[in-house]
Amino acid sequence: KKPFIMMRKKGKMPNSIQSDPYKTEYGERAGMTVQRDKIKKGDRVLVIDDLVATGGTLSSAINLVHVLGGTVVECACVVELKMFIDPEEGSGLPSRKKLFDGQGIGHVPVWGLVSEDVLLNEAELPEGYVDDGEDH
Repeated sequence: KKPFIMMRKKGKMPNSIQSDPYKTEYGERAGMTVQRDKIKKGDRVLVIDDLVATGGTLSSAINLVHVLGGTVVECACVVELKMFIDPEEGSGLPSRKKLFDGQGIGHVPVWGLVSEDVLLNEAELPEGYVDDGEDH
């Protein structure tokens, strides 16, 4: 069995340690918390998130694991917005690579099950298609 450990916003869990504030594509966040006794020195941790864009939430989670003595072996995300990985200078987009490298966590692999290119695909129905209301 592998334990499931939640990281939450401040005030949601007792006996917790809080990360520094972090930035996301939506603005600044107060920090994440995790219960102090859930991650122990030497633990190998997989961080799972629903969506990674700028990497602010992931970097906060990684840093909390490190503070408690654990090692993040990788980060798995359902959706990855690749445009934030390492955008061109002058694009105005934040760089996840620069954020991770600047925090000394650039070695942690991040992968997504789905990337934004799939989310941007537009469905096309064949000419003459009529929905008959039945499941097929």
